[in-house]
Amino acid sequence: MTSNEAIAQLEAAVAQAHKAAHTIDNLLAAHDYQDVAALSVRAAKSLLEAAISFMRNDDVTAFAGIESSGDLVDALYDIVDGELDDED
Repeated sequence: MTSNEAIAQLEAAVAQAHKAAHTIDNLLAAHDYQDVAALSVRAAKSLLEAAISFMRNDDVTAFAGIESSGDLVDALYDIVDGELDDED
């Protein structure tokens, strides 16, 4: 296997994540954790994009993607923590 093959596979995964995010955003019926699922997919997509950047030796862009992913995960936890606080 080559790094170009890995990049192509990662790019395919990013495209699938993009499709999944679009589907989650446009569900016919609202889902209880739709917002959390959307943030999860966006965080995963950001990490996949960071992996592509690392494979291309672009560490600046890769680290920016990791930071972006962390921000999305933080937002996800804010929602989940709010839901848990509401249950108490």
